[in-house]
Amino acid sequence: MKAVRFTKKKKKYNAEPGYITMNMPKLLDALNSVGIVNPIICSSVNKIGFRMSGGKEIYEKYLKEKEFRPIAMQVLAAGALSPKEAIEYLGQFKNIESVLFGASSKSHIQETKNLIEQSV
Repeated sequence: MKAVRFTKKKKKYNAEPGYITMNMPKLLDALNSVGIVNPIICSSVNKIGFRMSGGKEIYEKYLKEKEFRPIAMQVLAAGALSPKEAIEYLGQFKNIESVLFGASSKSHIQETKNLIEQSV
């Protein structure tokens, strides 16, 4: 099966499709099965497995072994993790391209941003 590249739309809009999911391993397998290679996938990635359908272990395996461009969200696990602890955990996954996070104040945003920049 030929890989799907979305080249016409990518050129026209200067953008690529991205996918948001609560089950990254199943979505990645489904996308690969229809020829979509190296997709952008936004999903929960955090130290305690919060909202990581299928389990933390399979997410870690996919993040280390599979070809895709992950965006990590819910990294603070709804406030259960400190920014420092959350970002240290993400540091083991070198292919994470972006981190989507929420914060309650300007200082929390700055702290998390600084931690992310230090871990790169």
